[in-house]
Amino acid sequence: MTIFRLILIAALGLVSQRATAQTAPHHGGFIDREVLTRFLNDAEDKGFKGIVAVSGPDGTIFSRGFGAADTMGTAYSPQTVVDIASVTKQFTGAAILTLFEDGKLSLNDRLDRFFPDVPTDKAAITVHQLLTHTAGLPHGLGEDKEIIGKQDYIARAFATPLILRPGERYEYSNVGFTLAAAIIEQVSGQSYEDYLYEALWKPAGMVATGYLRPNWNDRPMQTHAAPIEGFHAQQELLEKADGKFWHLTGNGGLLSTAENILKWHRALLKNTVLSDESKALLFEPHVPEDADGVYHYGYGWSVVPDYLGKKLVWHNGGSYFATADFWRFPAQGTAFFIASHEGDIPTFMVADGIAAILLGKTPRPVSRQAEE
Repeated sequence: MTIFRLILIAALGLVSQRATAQTAPHHGGFIDREVLTRFLNDAEDKGFKGIVAVSGPDGTIFSRGFGAADTMGTAYSPQTVVDIASVTKQFTGAAILTLFEDGKLSLNDRLDRFFPDVPTDKAAITVHQLLTHTAGLPHGLGEDKEIIGKQDYIARAFATPLILRPGERYEYSNVGFTLAAAIIEQVSGQSYEDYLYEALWKPAGMVATGYLRPNWNDRPMQTHAAPIEGFHAQQELLEKADGKFWHLTGNGGLLSTAENILKWHRALLKNTVLSDESKALLFEPHVPEDADGVYHYGYGWSVVPDYLGKKLVWHNGGSYFATADFWRFPAQGTAFFIASHEGDIPTFMVADGIAAILLGKTPRPVSRQAEE
């Protein structure tokens, strides 16, 4: 999303500062509920509000809401509709790979295949570069709340100077993922949202994920009492823009639930939506995010070693309205999702503690933002 970049170094910095290991052996699907409950009680006491849900390979093994999600006092639950922010990017990456599987595009295809009017400096940018933040495009082109249609957005992107030579290095860019969304629409002949529903969400059983397609009526939803940028919730912004929210399309702003996101995790463990070959590309550490080459980016995922030396694939994000973290441990088959819209404890701190518990380590206590 356009408000928050990945808090990668901060979160993984906490991961690296672990203390003693739990004595009980850890296996996929196991979770020390006593330790987790004690950790989350402490987070709640210090001001955490939101939803925490954990999945094993076969289903949800823990879920708990903290505080109210809306102004009516509705408690957070796995069914609460939340703004997943930049967690959206992984769906764009997966959708591109479904088109790749169907032979409709190549990851090395250049922008001038899809956009005849692309200027020379951007013509050779590839799909791969869009999905790995290596296209040299800027972080964003405007505010989420600006009403802007696809063609106007593309024109603005093409008229904006590059900040780096394409392929030079990683530089986080929402623009690249929005251009990837435009490619999805052109190649599929469907809207971005309709294509993702048919190709990804419907097969995974995710009926409560989307921008405007789902019926959000009567669903509990994150809502702020005081307006932010003129809106009380992400849904209001999307509905006012009526499809012309291209500062968000493909890179952020999707609405979903913890229940749906964990269904996505389980679909990725199987071949429900993608082949093994495509999943390998999705989670491949394609480009380094840092100078030391420890942290890498896949296609809409950060790929890092956890403190047991195994692969962790994750993404977080934030918007005007909310923050979210989604962490997956493929070797275990476990994952967890956290979302919040207010409170004193950042989601990444809670995520770091849950990761420690899932991997049999002692979690570092959370602290209020003001204390950091």
